Amino acid sequence: MNKVLQLQKKLTQLAILDATFEVFGSESHQYQLKPCLSNKEIQVFESRYNITLPSEYKNFLLEIGNGGAGPGYGLSGIEYEDVIPEKLYQENYEILSKPFSLTEAWNDLDLIVKNNTDFVINNDAYFDDKFIQGTLTITNYGCGIYGMLVITGEQSGKIWIDDRTNDNGIYPASLSFCHAFHDTDPDDLHPNNNEEQPLSFYDWYEDWLNRSLHQIRQSLET
Repeated sequence: MNKVLQLQKKLTQLAILDATFEVFGSESHQYQLKPCLSNKEIQVFESRYNITLPSEYKNFLLEIGNGGAGPGYGLSGIEYEDVIPEKLYQENYEILSKPFSLTEAWNDLDLIVKNNTDFVINNDAYFDDKFIQGTLTITNYGCGIYGMLVITGEQSGKIWIDDRTNDNGIYPASLSFCHAFHDTDPDDLHPNNNEEQPLSFYDWYEDWLNRSLHQIRQSLET
């Protein structure tokens, strides 16, 4: 069975088993997928931003759906308003084609300027867009945590997490992250992924399916 069919089969099983939407975020997407895109539509998107989408993600858009059911509150489609922050689209959408520079977890809290009472005066440098260039934001985990698909540079095709809202920096979406997020309250999420490799898009999506199926099957047994 090829990977696309495998993912589709597991998603169908999950939608049937989780009829009451117990899995985190599932009430938002209710296991529905947006219509697939054509090769032409993807080419238009790639041409607009001078990028080439990673093959796994492109196949997902072509054969499974342009967003919908997925980790967090579901996958964003590639409509520009979903995956590109509004100010970037208006001011500097060329940032998508610039190389993603990180290769390991990053969290330079020294970039946050505080006064003598520890009150943040300026955090613009910490939230500089240069740290997320070459990525598409493809899911919102809530609590200011976002999943990004890297589309340029050495990490192209991998999933990274932007957790700067919680002062946790930017780090790979590793198996440890997925385990921590799925099994704990997002408010308590403080993963340490410095030595772990980021998951590819398919591995990340299938890990969500596997953990969700395990959760629901356990729930049904009790």
